[in-house]
Amino acid sequence: MVIDIELTVNRFGFGKINENKFQFFFLRFSKWQVPGKHSISFEINWRDKK
Repeated sequence: MVIDIELTVNRFGFGKINENKFQFFFLRFSKWQVPGKHSISFEINWRDKK
């Protein structure tokens, strides 16, 4: 299983985004069933005002 944790600096929410993604305040949690792969990753994402 692959688990991805994102810190979204300028996005805020609570609830399920799609079948494998859930947002809790500024954190987004995603998981995928990838056979033979196991990983946990952490990302920090933000947008510039342009």
